[in-house]
Amino acid sequence: MKGTLGIIGVGLIGGSVGLAAGDSGWEVVGVDTPEVLDNAARSGAIHRASTLKEVREADLVVLAAPISRVTDLLGDLTPTGALITDVASAKGAIVRRAENLGLRFVGGHPMAGSQLSGVANASSNLFEGARYFLTPTDRTDPEDYREVAGFVRELGAVPTAVDPEKHDLLMAALSHLPHLMAAALLKVASDISPEALSFAGPSFRDLTRVGASNPELWSDILAENAPALGEALGAFAGAMAQLGSEIKDREVMEGRFRRAREAYDALGGILVEKGNANVDVAIPVENRPGVFAEVTTLMGSNNINILDLYVRHSNTERAALVLTLDAEAAQQARELLRIAGFNAELQG
Repeated sequence: MKGTLGIIGVGLIGGSVGLAAGDSGWEVVGVDTPEVLDNAARSGAIHRASTLKEVREADLVVLAAPISRVTDLLGDLTPTGALITDVASAKGAIVRRAENLGLRFVGGHPMAGSQLSGVANASSNLFEGARYFLTPTDRTDPEDYREVAGFVRELGAVPTAVDPEKHDLLMAALSHLPHLMAAALLKVASDISPEALSFAGPSFRDLTRVGASNPELWSDILAENAPALGEALGAFAGAMAQLGSEIKDREVMEGRFRRAREAYDALGGILVEKGNANVDVAIPVENRPGVFAEVTTLMGSNNINILDLYVRHSNTERAALVLTLDAEAAQQARELLRIAGFNAELQG
């Protein structure tokens, strides 16, 4: 399928769709504010600006506007014979609206993104290798599904079909609930002491990183997925209550963490405290451009694999770059760093 692709909302996701689709031979037109469209055209994310009326005549339309606007945009596009998809992270209400309007629609949600936003941060390879959920129903035309799935593959992503309601429960548990947990943890620590956050270690930082996400964006997402999120919150509250009743039982808690480790291993993640296989190497550095690249390049050029890394700040001028390395490579890394002028402390 090739032809005219209309993108409504040319931000990070919409702009990345446009760049990838343009590389595949689509004529890409965009609908957004004049300023955004000017930037999108200069970056190559779209070939030209368009309007909602004109986009009705496109071959394929991607709705990449904020999630709270998508259901209204479906109405604004009616009537149209265009095949329509979207990128919203909650699907139930959107899919129902499209079906009620009789549109050719296949819901979509790419599992790709960035903490950055806007078309200036768009990338043609943003979706490369990413899972891309599609949410057909028994009312979806099979040929429409095949065309959208083919388009997703052109973006470099891997299409995965899932029921809209199941999708929303998955997102509630895997994405939306963690954002609420981060907000709650940050509030609990701040309420304990105004200085508490300055003492936070890597585990707390890892758990609360998403608390820095775009407030407007995430208030929209959570509101749109409120029913599924309510179900996930209920299950989480029950799990926390059960854990609270078991805290004093060391054997039971050990079993809980053992099962948690097994579940995490199934994700393909790295447990940085698994036995004595890995250690952390803390490297004090000055806050200057290129310093992190010097350290990581030194490791890579000597065939030392960095399993994980994070930055521990002490003030605006100094920080520590903490690398998680295989224990067998740690001493070699420390010696290489010393020769390069860096101090390094083994922490595990």
